[in-house]
Amino acid sequence: MKSAPLILCLLIVGLLLAAPRTAGAVTPEQIKVVARELVCLCGTCSRESLATCTCTEFAVPQREVIGAALEAGKTGDEIVADFVSRYGQMVLASPPPEGYKLLAWITPIVALLLGVVLIRAVLLKWHREHPHPQPVSTAAAGPKGYDQRLQQELKDFDAE
Repeated sequence: MKSAPLILCLLIVGLLLAAPRTAGAVTPEQIKVVARELVCLCGTCSRESLATCTCTEFAVPQREVIGAALEAGKTGDEIVADFVSRYGQMVLASPPPEGYKLLAWITPIVALLLGVVLIRAVLLKWHREHPHPQPVSTAAAGPKGYDQRLQQELKDFDAE
């Protein structure tokens, strides 16, 4: 029976730690996670991410809207969907990989692969047209001549 108060205290602490956070607990990092998926539409910046844009006429108020929506319990996907319904697809930081916009995702990959194939073909052609010279065998050049020259240079060095 002496362990009952201890178990009760541990149960209460566990429930307090597992309880959901209250309103107002949204951090700036949570807001930035959602804002990274959106761009600023103020017109003065070059479509910078809503998470990093500092313009006061659009970015700052929209981050506040995101924070309020997060506090209200909306998920990031719901908030992004709200922005898309309000401003259209142009508010998205990257195009959705669907329909003809899938080309925006596929084209760079295809261009990279074609570039690699082209460079490989050019390098192989150059290699065939300009073969590397065969290394000269030291046995064919007469190693005795090298040995004699080395011996002479060592004698000259010692003489100095």
